[in-house]
Amino acid sequence: MRVTEGSMAYDLLSNVNRSKERILQLQAQLATMKRVLKPSDDPQAAQVIMRLNGMLERNTQFQKNVAEGNAAMETSNSGLERFSDIVQESRQVMTSAINNPDPAALATYADRIDQLLSDAVDTANTQFNGRYVFGGLQTTDPPFILAADRSAVTVNPNGISGTIQYPVGEGVSSVVNIDGQEAFNGTQPFDLLIQVRDALRTGVVPTQAQLDGASAVLNHVNDKASKAGSLLQTLGANEDQLDEQRAQIETLLSAQQDVDLSDLVMKLKREENSLDAALNVAARILPTSLLDFLK
Repeated sequence: MRVTEGSMAYDLLSNVNRSKERILQLQAQLATMKRVLKPSDDPQAAQVIMRLNGMLERNTQFQKNVAEGNAAMETSNSGLERFSDIVQESRQVMTSAINNPDPAALATYADRIDQLLSDAVDTANTQFNGRYVFGGLQTTDPPFILAADRSAVTVNPNGISGTIQYPVGEGVSSVVNIDGQEAFNGTQPFDLLIQVRDALRTGVVPTQAQLDGASAVLNHVNDKASKAGSLLQTLGANEDQLDEQRAQIETLLSAQQDVDLSDLVMKLKREENSLDAALNVAARILPTSLLDFLK
């Protein structure tokens, strides 16, 4: 079969164009260090990469949830520890009043208990990122309200109970709060402080039952602080697991999409040599004007 100059030129042109396309693709891979730049490069690998990227995005969100939950629980834990200190000091003031029932001293003790009442309410209304950590599911309003005349503490009428959980893994959630009802048994600690303060103002020293009540509150709050510490440990374990999962996903993703640099450089050099050879052949058989176009 006779091969015409036209068909030879067409074949050369096709070979040169294909070579240029391969070089452009290899250069793009070299620039991005990614083997799969579009689904048609490797359809099967592209599907795996898409799935792994989705897993990576979810892992990132889970890690954000853990970080926020951890910060919220740290705030709750600090609040419970502070509340424990307040109750401990209140008990010490009560003991001092029993040991020193002088009327002037009792008035001073009453004022101190009243200040500790304010501190206790403020602590029970601790916030994190504008949310009340002991508010249960009602995080936008203060869970505890001290009356204007300081005669009583009431709770948010919408409630102070409810468990908040954050997704921290595929099908896994962690608790990130201790509500006010659980933390303080409602208004029990505040009621006790108000009773003791009012009694001191009338010259009556605290009773043994009130001392025991303060001890019970202290033990309860310390127990909830321990629970907060346990929840923080769980979140820490969630974080470690997510870090491990992320490393595994990134390893799998790298295996699917990252280039072998030495192999890529060899392929690029080989393709450039092929293009040079094609252009050399073209230089011998094609018109100069067409050759300039190919280059």
